[in-house]
Amino acid sequence: MSVARSSADEPMVSIIVPVFNVAAYLQEGLESLLAQDFPHPCEVILIDDCSSDDSLAICREFTRDHPHRFQLIESTVNGGVSVARNTGLEHARGRYLMFFDPDDILPVTTLSQLYQAAEQYSANIVKGNLVLFNDDDRRPAPDRVQRAELITGDAVLTTLFEHARGRGHIGGKLFRRDKFGSLRFQVGVRMAQDLLFFSEMFAAANSLLLLADDVYLYRKHPHGSTGGKYQRGSYIDWMGSVEQSGKFAESNAQIRAHRSLLLRTINQIARECRKIEPASAAPVLDVIEQKCEQWNIRLGDLLFGDKLPLRDIGRYVKLRMALRQIRRSLAHS
Repeated sequence: MSVARSSADEPMVSIIVPVFNVAAYLQEGLESLLAQDFPHPCEVILIDDCSSDDSLAICREFTRDHPHRFQLIESTVNGGVSVARNTGLEHARGRYLMFFDPDDILPVTTLSQLYQAAEQYSANIVKGNLVLFNDDDRRPAPDRVQRAELITGDAVLTTLFEHARGRGHIGGKLFRRDKFGSLRFQVGVRMAQDLLFFSEMFAAANSLLLLADDVYLYRKHPHGSTGGKYQRGSYIDWMGSVEQSGKFAESNAQIRAHRSLLLRTINQIARECRKIEPASAAPVLDVIEQKCEQWNIRLGDLLFGDKLPLRDIGRYVKLRMALRQIRRSLAHS
């Protein structure tokens, strides 16, 4: 592994960027980091994970042309996105940390907005709104908030599990290195490893500041990390990450919110499974039914044991309907 590093002043923010075969989008993504109106020192740590396209050449160009902003770590073995992000965490020097995927875009004011809010409220974590986009569409992410709010104590992790105002994606979050810089991503998890990472972080956080500003543009495309998850089997890692995140739940509110997240996840997988070919749907159906048994996804448990709200009971009804539809489709295939 080779490292190119500048001798710039100690940065206020370290942006960690794993890079692997994203040459089609990389230039635009890195230019959005370079264009930030942030007045303080900032470092961008690029970790090339053995790209086979022009990504490494683009990273080298940015590092050469902007040595006080960009540093490049060239991995000698392809370790995956978790290893790359962990490598970035080991090299980061900033007061605050942020993750960025290089096929996405940061609005020009993102760093200034997140940093100023973190300093003003002494918040452990600041999270802004995401915008989902592709060549044909642009829309707000489902966890968008309409007004700023400071959340403290046990409610920080509850907010993550509830999924209404914050989710476990990497985009749009700024957090303190002195408090969370020792955390690491679980290696070998193909999907939702960021949920595990942020579950541990939110469980340890004293405060979470939600901003109503759009701070991250997330590119939706078929080659992204979630594409083809049923064919590759990575959805099993997704379910495993959601299950494991429950080990951080301690209060009754956190436990109830995590139970809701389990139901939400298995319902989403079942509803998506209706749209895939029978050869792929059959093993997914088996896994869903196994998890329903393992997680006690039964109406009586949800109503009387977990005391989940009516919206979750509605999700359970949709889950059962989706499973019946999948079985009928498989019977006629």
